[in-house]
Amino acid sequence: MATQFTLIIDDEPKEIAENASLQVFQLIDQLELQLSRFVPDSDISRINRMKANEQLPIDFETWEVMKIAIEMNQMTKGAFDIGVGRHMDIFRASKQGILNELEMTNALEKVQQDKLAAGIFIDPEKPIAYCVKEGIQFDLGGIGKGYALDKVKLKLSALGIDTFSISAGDSTLLVSNNTAVKDSWHYSIASSQDKMDLELSNIVVSASGTFYQGNHIFNPRTGTNQVANDYHRLWVACPLAAYSDAFSTALFLSSEEEIRQIMAESDKITWVAYSKDGNLQFLSKNHIY
Repeated sequence: MATQFTLIIDDEPKEIAENASLQVFQLIDQLELQLSRFVPDSDISRINRMKANEQLPIDFETWEVMKIAIEMNQMTKGAFDIGVGRHMDIFRASKQGILNELEMTNALEKVQQDKLAAGIFIDPEKPIAYCVKEGIQFDLGGIGKGYALDKVKLKLSALGIDTFSISAGDSTLLVSNNTAVKDSWHYSIASSQDKMDLELSNIVVSASGTFYQGNHIFNPRTGTNQVANDYHRLWVACPLAAYSDAFSTALFLSSEEEIRQIMAESDKITWVAYSKDGNLQFLSKNHIY
């Protein structure tokens, strides 16, 4: 998943924590093999190779995360879209000097046209993918890490472990705590002129922006990496990591008015914060700070 996962288990004997950690990272490796488009025989790679009128049985996890991705696409009015694999390949090629700016622009226009004309259908009742017309390449980079963290939480819960944190690089942090053992986990967000110290309890926070990786985020509604807002970084807190991961990407591509509208319409978001003009804005269901 092109990131480093870090697990901290609190209030457990060393032997139990080590055994749980081993199972967690085995689970993450398994999900990588199922969900990465860079693994040739993964479900996603096989879906990406489908031709018109073909159908493909897929694993339950692939089916589950694909359905969440479709739901997210609808909730964000297209701001979140996993069908940008070819766009990302073109952008990487330009960053590596393989394509010049004009070649990149022309290539992005072509793959955007192909994507809009293509159709992959995920059966809502059973784990099967159908190809109506090829021409789209899926990439779960904007949701796969979060989905993996949700599965880790279920695994640890099954092992009787309820106080821990696990992060996927700098993008997503999931915290779980038995309040009788640990009241909260400390978390800070900052802009160039502002800082907030937060206490997190049984929640997930995902961040998106250009601070660490430059302008690497694609706007699927335009097929380009041009972002028409002034945010430096944006954070989204949700009960589930798959949603926080996807929302952080989608809302970074959205206007402030769109963010408020999506928050009002969705019960998946707990709060949103973003850095603009050097200051932090914090939005929750009940308050705007």
